Amino acid sequence: MDHPNIARVLDGGVTDEGRPYFAMEYVKGVPLIEYCDNAKLTVRGRLELFVPICKAVQHAHQKGVIHRDLKPSNILVCLYDGKPVPKVIDFGLAKAMHQSLTDKTLYTSHGMMVGTPLYMSPEQAESNNLDVDTRTDVYSLGVILYELLTGSTPLKKAQLKDAAVAELLRLIKEVEPPKPSTRVSGSQPNVAAQRSIDSAHLARSISGDLDWVVMKALEKERSRRYETANGLAEDIRRHLSDEPVSAGPPSASYRLTKLVKRNKGLFTAAAAVLVVLTLGLIGTSWGLIAAARASNKLQAANDQLDEALQDANEQRKIAQQNESAAVAE
Repeated sequence: MDHPNIARVLDGGVTDEGRPYFAMEYVKGVPLIEYCDNAKLTVRGRLELFVPICKAVQHAHQKGVIHRDLKPSNILVCLYDGKPVPKVIDFGLAKAMHQSLTDKTLYTSHGMMVGTPLYMSPEQAESNNLDVDTRTDVYSLGVILYELLTGSTPLKKAQLKDAAVAELLRLIKEVEPPKPSTRVSGSQPNVAAQRSIDSAHLARSISGDLDWVVMKALEKERSRRYETANGLAEDIRRHLSDEPVSAGPPSASYRLTKLVKRNKGLFTAAAAVLVVLTLGLIGTSWGLIAAARASNKLQAANDQLDEALQDANEQRKIAQQNESAAVAE
């Protein structure tokens, strides 16, 4: 593997006792969640840091390696020229898809749980987990993303702490977590403060796109998850660019909303023109209505004048007739 977001492997082999080993570069960094919280990264800042992590995992998959133990403590953030750079470390539980990692092949003991339960996919928790594929890492990435957004893993540590093995497996395989926006709606104020936002706005910023993306990555049935880590990264990129995410419902109103956000300036100008035209139309219509009313009033006045003139003529004729009758007598 050769990727800027993966700690480089410097050497590997087998000891005289037959124990396999590999040596990786020393990464002087801070665990992912700790770095984000200390730096009070916004939701957007956390997502921007998450994308290269997905790209690193995708690179490992393309090289035929499944990490199987992705978690925040295995992703260290270092500063290079003042910019945070995440690095995926600790491939100690990695599984080769097509070839051995060393000149000796290792097999996990049957019935042995390998990995960290809080971040483990349902299929990896199975007693016979030999058929895990790259989507197990996609699930773990979904858990990490959930924690980046909410400050908590989908299954809380307290739930797993004292659980027996059977209950532990049931929780991992069956219990559906609440959507991220639902989880943060009842969270402590410090969770929002660590994301430089207030609680109400945090829930609204996650609701919609990010809910859909996270829940798709956390599907219990792996065929319903993102096919690749890159697919997850692309949906995060689409969200950051105000484009429709593949995990979201393709409704006309949703796509129109995204179109408006992507072309905010154009739609703002169009809206301004529409307002001006509307006001102009209203003004013109009001003028026409006022003119029509004035015309109606003038017509009514003319009609009243005509009636008065007719009445005056009638009175004059009657007076003349009465005068003529008086003269004749």
